[in-house]
Amino acid sequence: MNFEDWYNGKLEKLQESIGYFFDDPTLLRMALLHSSFTHEHGGNDHNERLEFLGDSVLQLSASHLLFISEKQLDEGALSRRRAALVCGNSLRRWAEFIDIPTLLRTGKGMSGGTVRSSIYEDAAEALFGAVFLDGGYKAADAVILRYLDFLMFLSSPEPADPKTELQILAQERGIGIPSYEILSVTGPSHQPLFHVRVLLGGSPAGEGRGTSKKAAEFNAAREGYTFFTKETATP
Repeated sequence: MNFEDWYNGKLEKLQESIGYFFDDPTLLRMALLHSSFTHEHGGNDHNERLEFLGDSVLQLSASHLLFISEKQLDEGALSRRRAALVCGNSLRRWAEFIDIPTLLRTGKGMSGGTVRSSIYEDAAEALFGAVFLDGGYKAADAVILRYLDFLMFLSSPEPADPKTELQILAQERGIGIPSYEILSVTGPSHQPLFHVRVLLGGSPAGEGRGTSKKAAEFNAAREGYTFFTKETATP
């Protein structure tokens, strides 16, 4: 197998991982092209401008998700939570998960151990920018939701699974087991967005969105747990 066939196969797997397939594959290739490669081989195309765009799209998408899912947080807390979601370490872990280090094309001077992990973080942002240019904000938002779901299940900021915590708390308070209902499923079949509501004692207690039913229930349970603990703490 020659390099192009191997590389195209890897690009196909990357698109499967992020849940988005490019209409213009040159944008995907550019997102994975570091400036050091361009400087060695000539040309002007590399991923720095896409990185600039993708950073802004990521900030907006993460802000929107936190705004609708973390209604109990004030501006300062929202800013701190967003910073954790869009920081370099989070981006690097996702980049490694979708195999960006293997696919990123760099100059010979940056091969091996001399490659800085920050260029993988930059490439992840460039990928968001490429999706935005290819498919618009909704497409980029769906990909970023997958990224945020990945972070949530990889290293949840909660001390325990909020679905389990909510169930324990509800049973302790004598209102039975929480139930979940799907309010809507939007987007194409290969990248759906679930909107779920959790009910406590038959009454709505929280809502959540995610790129899988499980992720949406997780987010709804977090909101329900916060809602329920505030309600029961009120004299």
